[in-house]
Amino acid sequence: NAFDITIAVSYILVMFLIGYISSKKSSDRKQMYLAGNMFTWFPIGISVMISAFSAVNFVAFPSEVIEFGPAVMISLPVFILVLYPVIRWFIPFFRRSGHISAYGFLEEKYGLRTKYLATALFVIWRLMWISITLYASARLITVFTGWPLYLIIIITGITAVFYSSIGGFRAVVITDTIQFFILFGTISLTLFFASQEGNFSSAAVTEWFRNNPFPEDFFYLDPKVRISFWSGLTGTFIAFLARYGADQITVQRFIASRSDKEAVKAIVLNSAAAVLILTMLMLWGIAVSISHSGSSMPPIGQMAVFIGSLPAGITGLFTAALLAASMSSIDSGLNAMSAALSGEIKIFSTVNKEKTGTAILGILSLGGALALMPVIAAEGSIFVVANKIIHGFGAPILSLVIIGIFSKKITAAGAFWGTITGAVCSLASVIIFDDLAVHAYVVINLAVSLGLSFLISVKSS
Repeated sequence: NAFDITIAVSYILVMFLIGYISSKKSSDRKQMYLAGNMFTWFPIGISVMISAFSAVNFVAFPSEVIEFGPAVMISLPVFILVLYPVIRWFIPFFRRSGHISAYGFLEEKYGLRTKYLATALFVIWRLMWISITLYASARLITVFTGWPLYLIIIITGITAVFYSSIGGFRAVVITDTIQFFILFGTISLTLFFASQEGNFSSAAVTEWFRNNPFPEDFFYLDPKVRISFWSGLTGTFIAFLARYGADQITVQRFIASRSDKEAVKAIVLNSAAAVLILTMLMLWGIAVSISHSGSSMPPIGQMAVFIGSLPAGITGLFTAALLAASMSSIDSGLNAMSAALSGEIKIFSTVNKEKTGTAILGILSLGGALALMPVIAAEGSIFVVANKIIHGFGAPILSLVIIGIFSKKITAAGAFWGTITGAVCSLASVIIFDDLAVHAYVVINLAVSLGLSFLISVKSS
């Protein structure tokens, strides 16, 4: 209805306005990519969380709960477990490196080509991530609005490209913070209305867990079990270690913090916020599943019907929340890719060229999202696509950063060729192995990348 449309359109206009206002302060490289180190732990922590969260989680996490039950809950403790290595080693290292990019230090240790390789892999990784994120939010919005999928992708993408390209890192963090509260508020309202319908009564929840128990093979070591305790714990740990320890998006926020202490507080806040939001999404998935018990509709259809049944205005707010989840990853990804290309490969020599380059990267992401429409439709599960392709492809970059920080035995040839071979294997594993555990790809890809780097180093030394 008109009220819902007004809310969604108003959200988009506010994002444009923030980009325009922030553009006046993005006058040099430090402002464009670090906002002059002006941000404290709270906006940085929220920005880390919401940029890593994305519409993929918003759509995929409750869908997984609806279709396969509570096994995906194994990912929640990982946000706490990953804090130690990030706080102990990665934050201090990157803040001492003196680079805007996470990969600048690789030139000093392994040479220029290895730094270029890491930057190129990161850009490919993030272009794929943004494309899938754009698709994920648009896929749900189109179900309950009836608008064409490609149109929603274009509207979402153009809005995020505009404010992130002209407003720089300042606009990204400010909009991320707003987007978090829209997301949190919308999910909270949704859970409130679900509770009013009795979906969270002790009897209803008990019955749901009785009908949707953890799989019998949940503790098996079989790598073909879709989600097991072991594959879920190790795979999610490696995926989030890549996200917090080797991803330019997160590292850029560590560097942009006022101090090491502020960066540590930010990552702790990120973990707490992520656990809170994902727990709420799990509850929302349970509520949708309870309200559509016995339904033959796919999870995304059940979610759309549930959203459409909410009071006037909530559907519009939900649309804004989905756009927020999508844009938070897009803007962060675009700014981080531009920072990596500008700081390490020197493609963009002026601020104006950096802004233009950011916009070009955004257009490439839009094209990728449109191209992925038939691919993801064929796979069916956004959750599976994200873990196979996105998390899996992050493993070679994590491998390179780990050996760059910790290893004294890996040679330049081992680092370079081991990472290239690991990246090729990461893509090949998705094509060749179709029946592995959802989280197994990232574990295998990290092991292959580290192992090949070591073997090539031994042979070349």
